[in-house]
Amino acid sequence: MSVVAYAWRSGLIEFGRFTPQGALALPTADESIISAVARHAYDGKTLLVPGVPEAEEERDAIDALGAFCRQLKERSGGLS
Repeated sequence: MSVVAYAWRSGLIEFGRFTPQGALALPTADESIISAVARHAYDGKTLLVPGVPEAEEERDAIDALGAFCRQLKERSGGLS
């Protein structure tokens, strides 16, 4: 069973068997890579896309998600 990683507009990163409608797929599901690049919430468990939760404009959220995805791709050896 393969696992995918995805992010919500809130910045929340989750893992599952498929990307739900309304979420955006991330380029890797490697939790160690995502954890290294993501921002950790105050509970120490929740992973967030840096810059997305505080983005007031959609364009800023998209830019932050793009930067995050580029970092994930670099750390995973350019795999998508």
